[in-house]
Amino acid sequence: MIRNIVIVGGGSAGWMTAAHLSKNLNGVNISLIESPDVPIIGVGESTVPPIVGFMHSLGLEESDWMPKCNATYKSSICFRGYHENDEKRMWFPFNRTWPAAERPANRYWLYKYLTDDSFNDRYSIYDYCTLVPELCREGKTVKSLPGSAYAYHLDATALGEVLKEFSINHGVRHIPDTINDVIMNEDGSIRELRIENGEPLQGDLFVDCSGFRSLLLGQKLQEPFEEYYDSLFNDSAIAIRFPFEDKEAEMVSYTLCTALSSGWVWTIPLYNRLGTGYVHCSKYQSKEEAEQEFRKYLEGVLGEKRVRDAEARHLSIRVGKHHRTWVKNCVGIGLSSGFIEPLESTGLQIVQSEVNLLTLTLQGRNDYNCADIAVFNESVTRLLSVIRDFLVCHFALTSREDTPYWRDVKYNTKIPESLVEKLMMARATMPAWGNEKQFDTGGMLAGFSFSEGWYNILAGMNFLPFDFDQHRQGRIGSFEKHLQDNLGEAERVYRQLEQQRQNIGSLPSHYQYLKQNIYGGLD
Repeated sequence: MIRNIVIVGGGSAGWMTAAHLSKNLNGVNISLIESPDVPIIGVGESTVPPIVGFMHSLGLEESDWMPKCNATYKSSICFRGYHENDEKRMWFPFNRTWPAAERPANRYWLYKYLTDDSFNDRYSIYDYCTLVPELCREGKTVKSLPGSAYAYHLDATALGEVLKEFSINHGVRHIPDTINDVIMNEDGSIRELRIENGEPLQGDLFVDCSGFRSLLLGQKLQEPFEEYYDSLFNDSAIAIRFPFEDKEAEMVSYTLCTALSSGWVWTIPLYNRLGTGYVHCSKYQSKEEAEQEFRKYLEGVLGEKRVRDAEARHLSIRVGKHHRTWVKNCVGIGLSSGFIEPLESTGLQIVQSEVNLLTLTLQGRNDYNCADIAVFNESVTRLLSVIRDFLVCHFALTSREDTPYWRDVKYNTKIPESLVEKLMMARATMPAWGNEKQFDTGGMLAGFSFSEGWYNILAGMNFLPFDFDQHRQGRIGSFEKHLQDNLGEAERVYRQLEQQRQNIGSLPSHYQYLKQNIYGGLD
């Protein structure tokens, strides 16, 4: 029976854990210890839609917490330079595609792409399936369209502070102190934490949110770590922040990810600043070379004057996961359990999925057994594996060979067997609703699966279904009879979309929407 839970580490992961557990568990004492001497990495400034439900579940209103985190809305992710080395852009909108006769728009688009010579630009798929790319290009936000899916750009450190206040108000004991030793029981479980300025912290369950240090799971329990560098090469990052010069123009509602010679650059607009960073592989560039290329790119975008004296922060990234994330009475959450290349903004989603699964395991009984541990571990393993598979598609499917990095990515990336299965299906038909049922991805429990969203990247990377003769003759996939019989319905729905497109210009800009609805008219 669990009476005392001890969380090690603050930041966004620690306080997300504390907030969710304190909100949903009864009869459990929760303590969080964080060292004032350990800096917070602050990853996760760009998020994905599940974070919206997480904040709502805590009862936190956007108008209350977003200003404290300088948060903005995020409608999509935009990628350029990952396939051809040019300005063509892939989009990952969060809105689902429109349906016609129980088939998603991407199936109708593929039929037109394969049969209509005037419809042969694969990048047309984004505007055919949704209004989101046009909204983003025009500086608008999907918040102007009721019912749209969205996420946030936010200051992750400030988010931790918001959740810290929430957690303390819900009874979490905050201990700002340093752990000197971890004392074990004879069975290999953790008994207590000895700290510098207080009595030892005893617990029935310890949650490791200590970041890449992985103080409990990695260092003390020595759980093996499985690296993903053979599939995802990047192991370093450089971060630089800038004040706005023109909020109206620069505060877009999407994360921009631009490929460079040995990695990619993020651009994330918060309400008070622009966050930028270069995620790269140290095998191909030294820190100095990477920063030089990064600054040169930024000068072309922001101007030499803005970039000249901007301070750069260098980070190391550990990509992979511990073999098990729940060992004995210790659960790793966030960076301490594992981390995947940040290209698709899944850092906080992984934290949220792990916290939610832990809460569901304990809720209503404040207890666990060996089966619960096994289910948790397998679910997290599958979650990280399917995210890894998705991210590999952004790199390994490239046609680029212009640098040593991209040549190695193109020819030497290890393709996991689980991804091969998905890519085989993608060569037969467009991923769509229900495809996740074809694969045992753990999506139901962990919150990520092979489904419709994959088409955004596969189309942009030119990994489209084969145009099989037997598909045409047998009316399979894009040529299925149901789809062909309803092409007229699809055209009607698409015309409605085009009519809505005409009204985009009248919508408020992303900046103006935030200023009026979230920030009380303040800049």
